[in-house]
Amino acid sequence: MQNPLKPNHLAKRIDHQKSAASSLPKSLSEKCSELNQLTQEMKALLGRGLPEEILKSLWVVKYEEGLLVLSVQSQTAANHLRYQSNNLINILKEQSLTFSVLKNIDVIVTYPASIDHLNENQDYSNLHSNQSNLALSKGGSHDKRGLTETTKRTITHTLEHVIKDERLKASLKRLIKPN
Repeated sequence: MQNPLKPNHLAKRIDHQKSAASSLPKSLSEKCSELNQLTQEMKALLGRGLPEEILKSLWVVKYEEGLLVLSVQSQTAANHLRYQSNNLINILKEQSLTFSVLKNIDVIVTYPASIDHLNENQDYSNLHSNQSNLALSKGGSHDKRGLTETTKRTITHTLEHVIKDERLKASLKRLIKPN
């Protein structure tokens, strides 16, 4: 009897292609399992130290020869991880045998549309809050929708600790005031 997943020699080309894609090669399947396991271990180790938004979108995409490559869904999260990479390396090396040879962490940004198959229970239909207000709608102005709370906090912090120019401070204060 013929394998039910394999079309016969008389099948159309599209049937052969569907059959070929129905299962992953064993090496690829094992690599996916390994990366998922590394991701879960890393999330468990860093669960208290990283914001929930970062943990939700964090994936290990490569771990070889002391190099760990992480994927997140926003540039803000990537910058946070890059900034904290030395601390993360120390924590991971101390708390896990798996990461004991870790030397470097690279972070890439992978947008939700390209990884929605990884997290089936996560809803990607709403846009991520860390994305720029200007990029969220086509043709709309950020003035009409207002700023997110995160953006307002960032501007307030920058006003207090970074900006010296009084005219710029006044303009930014007007920007964050509710209408």
